[in-house]
Amino acid sequence: MAKGGTYGINTVSLATPVTGGYPTSWEGNGAFSFKAIVRDSVSFNDAAPSKNDVYTEDSDAIYASLKSDEGSKGFVLDTYDLSAEAYKALQGFAETTEGDKTWYTEPTTNEPLIKAVQIITRKLDDFPSKTFQWAKMEISVTKAGTIGKSGFPNFHLELKQIANIDHDGTA
Repeated sequence: MAKGGTYGINTVSLATPVTGGYPTSWEGNGAFSFKAIVRDSVSFNDAAPSKNDVYTEDSDAIYASLKSDEGSKGFVLDTYDLSAEAYKALQGFAETTEGDKTWYTEPTTNEPLIKAVQIITRKLDDFPSKTFQWAKMEISVTKAGTIGKSGFPNFHLELKQIANIDHDGTA
């Protein structure tokens, strides 16, 4: 029987979400994959559902417990991939070519980045590779790190799972 652990990340892929389901392909139009994940930068930041306990003056016990939110699921990661493709896929840069010159223009507004996400871990000895998928996530991307001899700049991604509802309103 294989062990249940995971070891390292082989690749992270983003794809266009499919309403009410998962993409059948993580390649092609609207997809982007990157590998240069900063070591130990991937960490979950799930939040438990919240509740609001209501008390009354005539009792020390909870009178009612009201659910205030469903909680959230997500994670953060950093990547050293600062390729032109990464700038286009993660920050919406536009490519312009005139003659033999090409440049990339930063958008004037930040559109929300909504993607399906897949992480494939590395195989190590008897630890098999595992695939993790999220059908629809909102991704916030910022530049981080240093420019200089002590490190590399990188993209910092904060990913938060959002509902992936089909035409019947079913998640």
